[in-house]
Amino acid sequence: MKVYLLGSDQRIVRSARVSFAKDTYTDELRDKKLIRYLFKHKHASPFEHNVIAFEGDKNLWFSLLDEENPTIQVYFSKGFIFLNLRNAINLWDKLPEEVKQKIKEGFPTTYEVVKRKGELSDEELKPLPYSRDYAYLKEKVEVSSGWIGLVDKLELDTPMDYYTFVVECPLFVARQWFRHRFGSYNEVSKRYVGKEFLEFYVPPYIRKQAESNKQASIDEPIERSEEFVERIKKLIEESKRLYEEILDSGGAKELARGVLPQFMKTRFYWTVPRISLDNFITLRTHEGAQKEIREFAQAIKEMVGYKGYDKKNVI
Repeated sequence: MKVYLLGSDQRIVRSARVSFAKDTYTDELRDKKLIRYLFKHKHASPFEHNVIAFEGDKNLWFSLLDEENPTIQVYFSKGFIFLNLRNAINLWDKLPEEVKQKIKEGFPTTYEVVKRKGELSDEELKPLPYSRDYAYLKEKVEVSSGWIGLVDKLELDTPMDYYTFVVECPLFVARQWFRHRFGSYNEVSKRYVGKEFLEFYVPPYIRKQAESNKQASIDEPIERSEEFVERIKKLIEESKRLYEEILDSGGAKELARGVLPQFMKTRFYWTVPRISLDNFITLRTHEGAQKEIREFAQAIKEMVGYKGYDKKNVI
């Protein structure tokens, strides 16, 4: 049985630590402790950025679907069964032994944590093998409002090939992005992160509103563009000062963040199957899409291409 993996032990840690904007930080023992903590406390979303694909037929696929647990998500495409590590953990007793062995080789710390149900001491964690990503990013593209990086990809020439990206962009771009639901996200949380991650996008000019499309713009500056850009900069500085004053007075970050404008940047991990990625590219490279997110979609297309699998869907 051929088994393929996307991710590593470190990928789980990175996807969790992005909440604190510390996804570049690594300390092997602390990383292992974090995996144990996430597992024991059912913080499951970081495990979704590791993906397993293995050869199997539809009978094996059906056998993995649990009628008593409708949250289980397992996919079949071109002779391969796909599931993320979160679902694999919830199906642990049903997984073929060859798959478990591959998980042990590819995600060794996580394998032991799952096998022992999280009951490992710090001393038992120390000697465990720990798998790392080869690099923070394989490729990075800068766009006008931020950047996107390709972390990893698992390509088997199916609609369920998987890709992991890191994106840094304004809030209003992220909120449009998260409308694409077939995928996994982990994002910087301003409940955790204060002044240490406080960056903003300022548009070079204010575009005209399109007359024929209520949600689109025309890539031309309005007459008072320069004035409004300067006022936006002042508004950002005023909101930052108020935000920092609230924090310095002992105010909670979860409330203080409310004064920060939509131009504030966020960062998130996105693990997505090819069929959903193609849908994103189709919709977000369209001329009616907002310029800022259109630039990201074009960057993705240039990095990993477009295969047209989204055309299988009517809507």
